[in-house]
Amino acid sequence: MVGKYDNFKILSELGRGGMGIVYKAQDKRSGNIIAIKQLLLESVDPQKHDEFKDRFVRESKTALRLNHENIVKVLEVSENPGDYFYVMEYLDGRSLRDDLLKRSKPYSIEDFWPILRQITEGLSFAHAMNVVHRDVKPDNIFLLRDGTVKITDFGIARAADFEATHLTKTGVMLGTLAYVSPEQLQNAKNVDHRADIFSLAVVTYEALSGKLPFTGEGIAQTIVKIMSSEEVPLNKLNSAIPEELAAVVSKALRKKPKDRYRATKEFLRDFQVCAEKICGDLGSSLEDLNTWVEHNVEKPIDISTFDSHDTRQKQMDAERAKAEAVTSCSDIVAVPAVTNVSSPSPVPSASSYNSKPQDATEVSQGGGVPFFNLIDYTPITWLKTISHFGDSRSTFEEPNAVAYRSGRLVISDAARREAYAYNNDGRWVLNLKADPSVQQSKTNGGRLSKPSGIVIDERGRIYVCDSSDHFIRVFNNQGNFIKDFKNIQGKEGGLQGIALDTSGLLYASDQNNGCLQVFQSDMGLWVRTIGAKGREQGQFQLPAGLTCDKQNRIIASDYGTSRISIFNKTGMFIRSFGEKGKSSGMFNLPKAVAVDRMDRIFVLDSLNHRIQVFGSSGNWLCTYGSLGKEKDQFCGPSDLCIDNQNNLLFVADKGNKRIQVLELKFK
Repeated sequence: MVGKYDNFKILSELGRGGMGIVYKAQDKRSGNIIAIKQLLLESVDPQKHDEFKDRFVRESKTALRLNHENIVKVLEVSENPGDYFYVMEYLDGRSLRDDLLKRSKPYSIEDFWPILRQITEGLSFAHAMNVVHRDVKPDNIFLLRDGTVKITDFGIARAADFEATHLTKTGVMLGTLAYVSPEQLQNAKNVDHRADIFSLAVVTYEALSGKLPFTGEGIAQTIVKIMSSEEVPLNKLNSAIPEELAAVVSKALRKKPKDRYRATKEFLRDFQVCAEKICGDLGSSLEDLNTWVEHNVEKPIDISTFDSHDTRQKQMDAERAKAEAVTSCSDIVAVPAVTNVSSPSPVPSASSYNSKPQDATEVSQGGGVPFFNLIDYTPITWLKTISHFGDSRSTFEEPNAVAYRSGRLVISDAARREAYAYNNDGRWVLNLKADPSVQQSKTNGGRLSKPSGIVIDERGRIYVCDSSDHFIRVFNNQGNFIKDFKNIQGKEGGLQGIALDTSGLLYASDQNNGCLQVFQSDMGLWVRTIGAKGREQGQFQLPAGLTCDKQNRIIASDYGTSRISIFNKTGMFIRSFGEKGKSSGMFNLPKAVAVDRMDRIFVLDSLNHRIQVFGSSGNWLCTYGSLGKEKDQFCGPSDLCIDNQNNLLFVADKGNKRIQVLELKFK
């Protein structure tokens, strides 16, 4: 250290991480106690050292101009060649992380409010300066002894946490990942201020509940949950949190940036409005906050100016256009151990679907007539789109689950927390109706929070599971709530998918336990479990979509292992197929499955924005769809189901806010 810190006397080490070390020091010139952050490159690919050094200096200078009482003040940046450190004010207190670890219970709304308000003020100032933090987490929020809150590590987070090649060794990724927005996992370079809003909501959720909204047993599971799972509503974890306040946090945690709040202060305003209904005056001017929101948020924010690394606008536009053309979660480069980052095989175009599969002599399990001796496969063809519900023809926000049976189509909307029934020609008939007056109901009479799966029985009863809890709601064929029953094996989280066989057994995918739960549908009695947590054959990481074929075999998708597993009606494992990737027969988050009248298996490959079709033994037949907004294209589809009487395929095209109706033709 001789010569490196000539003007400073190092007193002690305050902490270190995978990419930096912080010292407590004294400025010899003024006698003031300060802190020094030194860049470390031990965990970085040597070929990227120069890039990291340049970025560190550039981003340090960015932090230097953020002069706000709720942002740690950077005093100077080393200009000497070979010295990569910056000097900042010394903070006397502790991090929010340390405070959370020492607390025996979550924050109350009143206690957390001044912290949230000051974090929001700091972030709002940075965003006004066109700077995005990218790493908002309790470790980077400091609580001073006088009550002041400081945000630290502006501008350094992205380089430190998302571009190193040995992140899994340093532990940096696991410590940060739970707070990362979905768009940062897709393309860390092209994010705007709404990524900080997501991370701030995660911090808020953790402070008020003591739990993180999206976590798994490792990097891969956590990534999947951030990208596709819904959080358990705050009010379910902490009864002191009103439902309206939980909804505010939920909005800030939306997967798509455009569905979140447009500014941190807009989030703060709604939080305060809901909180003051039960807490009274929180001690800051809501009128001033409303005025700020009115003048700064009502007009669309120009997000193209947000760049904490001073990248030129033309370069950003080019990168954004490229990202929009190829965006997929398989582009996550921060976790090479679980992600295929090689050049993927292109998704076949619609014109390529006429070709007959190479394997044209598939024989069904247990013997039978060769599949393609009966029929030849012809392309799936687009018929129409369903995008409205109700007499007023309101549009969907997040259509995420579909089910069809005997002329009745049911669609749920996760954002609206509702489900709607349609007749055979796609005309809206009714909404499923909760009934809070039903005694002994644990779901407030069938109220939906995060509807995730739907199935209809032979009598027209509608079963809906919810990813926020372990209850299954049952509605009659008129959409009226009848009852609910609980997965008694359930722990945290909720149920993701649901299916019925011809004997009346109901199956639900339980992600926390890594298995399928089986119930007697009429009585709601738990029967048994299929599968177990693990990565071996017949085990699950994150089971999702379910369906049953004519032989009552259970077919389940698992987006934790990117494969499809098949069990017989007794729950015995038969086979599995698939792996992570973009090529034919591979998946990038297989979200749902369905079976047609010829026992072909249709898999909704959500993050590859397509449907893949397989024979009953798992051999790939064809692929349909690509990323886009046109017909025959999808954007993050979330569910599908088949009307085998009329050979129709319904797809919940969630990102495009519509249901696509497709026709299956046979020769």
